[in-house]
Amino acid sequence: MILENIKDFEWYNEPKNVTFGGHEMTVTPWERTDFWQSEQHGFAKDDGHFFFTLKNGDFISVVKWRFNAPEHFNQCGIMLRADAKNWFKASIMCESQDNSELGSCLTINGVSDWAGVPVFENLECLWYKIVRRGDDYVAFYSVDGENFIRLRQFYMEPKTEKVAIGAYICSPQGGGFEAVLDEVDVF
Repeated sequence: MILENIKDFEWYNEPKNVTFGGHEMTVTPWERTDFWQSEQHGFAKDDGHFFFTLKNGDFISVVKWRFNAPEHFNQCGIMLRADAKNWFKASIMCESQDNSELGSCLTINGVSDWAGVPVFENLECLWYKIVRRGDDYVAFYSVDGENFIRLRQFYMEPKTEKVAIGAYICSPQGGGFEAVLDEVDVF
């Protein structure tokens, strides 16, 4: 990540700690942070950490995170937000060291869903990409940064020209999680 690339980025909910290395940013989230909405169950969390820029029109965004086997529902990935009740996230998420998922969550009008697929290898980094064309969005992931696999296609409500796009991290149950953000580009 080149510092010039992040000059227009800001934090929504600043994390516990951020340190800069040569070309990366190490991020430590606060414990018990998350992005999840379930109005029908009276549960709303909007206190995870989101490093974003605002973007109009069509774009491609790529995010790369490095991590050490996240546990206890810790997450680091890519996020797109129209507002606090309408957003999308995709990330690695683990219940335990042996049970990891590559998941995505689309929240529309304050109701979140979850779609996950098991991860059968010990991953230490992942790339995520979101492509916007008009009102259509497509999310991808990659284990090598070159070959991207479609994860999900979706739309956002409300349909808006300007959205927030970038990297997110959270630690719903805590436990000393940190991850390294190597890349966050929007073009």
